[in-house]
Amino acid sequence: MLRILVIEDTKEDTEMIRVYLAEAKNKYQLRCAESLSEGFYIIDEHPVDLVLLDLNLPDSNGFNTLRRYLDKASHVPVVVMTGVTDQRKGTESVRAGAQDFLVKGEFESRQLVKAIRYSLERFRLHADAEERATKASDEKSRLEALQKMASLGDWEMDIVSNTMTWSEELFQIFQLTPHSLSPSLSDYLRYVHRDDRDQVEAFFEKAVRYEEYGPLEHRILIDNRIIKILSLRTRIRFDEKTNKVLLLGSVQDITPSESAGVPDASKTPEPEAAKPNPYYSRELFNQISFNIRTPLSTVVHLFYLLEQTNLNKQQSKLVQDLKTTINDLSFTLSNLVNLSILSNDNLPLTLEHFRILDILESIQRVMSFKGQQHNREVDIYIDPRLLVTVKGDSNKLAQLFFCLIELAFAYSVFESFVKLRCTLDDDEENGRVLHVQMEYTGELPIWPDTETEATAEEILSLLQPSSVDDGRDQLLAVVFLRLCEQLKVGQQVSSQKGEVTIDLTIPLQVSNQQSANIPKAPQKDIQILLVEDHPMQQIATKQILTTWSDKVSVVVADDGKAALAQAKDMAFSIILMDLQMPVMDGWEATTQLRQFSTVPVIALSASNSKQEEDRCYQVGFNDYIAKPFQPEELYHRIMLLIHEDNTNSVD
Repeated sequence: MLRILVIEDTKEDTEMIRVYLAEAKNKYQLRCAESLSEGFYIIDEHPVDLVLLDLNLPDSNGFNTLRRYLDKASHVPVVVMTGVTDQRKGTESVRAGAQDFLVKGEFESRQLVKAIRYSLERFRLHADAEERATKASDEKSRLEALQKMASLGDWEMDIVSNTMTWSEELFQIFQLTPHSLSPSLSDYLRYVHRDDRDQVEAFFEKAVRYEEYGPLEHRILIDNRIIKILSLRTRIRFDEKTNKVLLLGSVQDITPSESAGVPDASKTPEPEAAKPNPYYSRELFNQISFNIRTPLSTVVHLFYLLEQTNLNKQQSKLVQDLKTTINDLSFTLSNLVNLSILSNDNLPLTLEHFRILDILESIQRVMSFKGQQHNREVDIYIDPRLLVTVKGDSNKLAQLFFCLIELAFAYSVFESFVKLRCTLDDDEENGRVLHVQMEYTGELPIWPDTETEATAEEILSLLQPSSVDDGRDQLLAVVFLRLCEQLKVGQQVSSQKGEVTIDLTIPLQVSNQQSANIPKAPQKDIQILLVEDHPMQQIATKQILTTWSDKVSVVVADDGKAALAQAKDMAFSIILMDLQMPVMDGWEATTQLRQFSTVPVIALSASNSKQEEDRCYQVGFNDYIAKPFQPEELYHRIMLLIHEDNTNSVD
């Protein structure tokens, strides 16, 4: 006896279903409800095998009826009934979770019985598939738990392309966020200790010749400081589905407990302070940064090249608006990448020479564009005396301005004014200072409690969908205050009759290395070696360099190994070295380069982390630039290094 519930408010349609079921040879028990709430009551009180559901009911209408049904009674299969004009809703209903649909007036007894049988079978198959998936997931979870206990990871590799697939535990062994990259053999080798690399490369070359090979013990180096000892085994397998030969491997972390920090179970461990999660605080944000910065840098360079062409007035306006939007995105990205560092009060400063006016002009474009977007009247004044070169952290200073602007627009009133005034002043205590005054009509920002130290998890929770607007403003306030603290910025906030004023006093370390003493373009022929694996970056960067001056020539190398060969054959004035490359990365290439050359090398990074920058200077880089960068910034860095190199040569 099949128990069917019809939820239909039209008695004629309900009676027609009753007649059709009576014509069928199978036995049915039929219950009827005229509203969705009545149908839910019957399902709660009586066993029901299948529901025939009309979408238009007295207490529910349209597609929302199915949504409410699936939220309440998804354990009972449902066939939706629609009118002739609503056949599309029937198809959408099946996609949303219904087993089938019937069009009123276009089905008879046989079609009705067929739909019921089909729906029951489809529901059963779906339930079986979910059960199998659940069991498979449980088995996978148990396997992953065992692998984690044993510090055992696995991988497979296409022996033709050397592309690899890593298990989650293998990512954990390398202290990477699971699936944060699409690994290859070169990625594995990049972490191998330099003294073990030849041995590991030879191991992989031999492994493809044997059904089983290993074990091999070798060391890996993480963040240039953490050493682990791994045991590596391999096995050959032929994949009949893809017709490929795969090399399967297992990797076990066998680092002695003293080095790995494994606690002794016989001793009661002492309580430790909670440590921040390293996977989102470093690897995850750096990976997000890398995946966005590389194409963003290409876009910036292409816009620069576009500006050099003959554009009409309207095209020039559109290009400027797009550049402003990209600057806005770049600042937002920098805040995102440094969020975890900010949340842990560990925000190291990067000291570099930069022109403060370049940042302020970029901020001016961003603020003008936001004024148009948010319907605010914008008034900006920049002291022309700010055309000075200073030494400091340009990224953090730009982020400080970005947060200030965002807070002003977030708390200002619609169709009001927002004013920004930047002047160069003298202070008895701090010397030369940048005085910034932001005025707007509206409310004071809601500042976080300075006595409470927010954890990374608490700050990230502010971005949850339930409170995304408030969370974003609170996050901006947290980042703003911590940047002020790190940059030693004096701040004063006041409000009178709805007029808010935020005064900032930013100490400036005016550089002795003034830009005025350094030409803006080469005075004699220079040859640049560009080491970059991304094709679009190669094209864009080479073109912005060759359009800079007719005295510039550029040679391109696809990876570090090719760059070393070029550097041995030719004399270059300077080398621009990308860090993340196949075959040989920028760190290894520069390390080997320093064995025979002192040519200045600038690191081009898509990660922008302090740890990475420090590592670059340790291996022999002369400068470090994070993508995306403005062409003028690259020109200035090149001229600084060429000027230094020429001065040292004369000395």
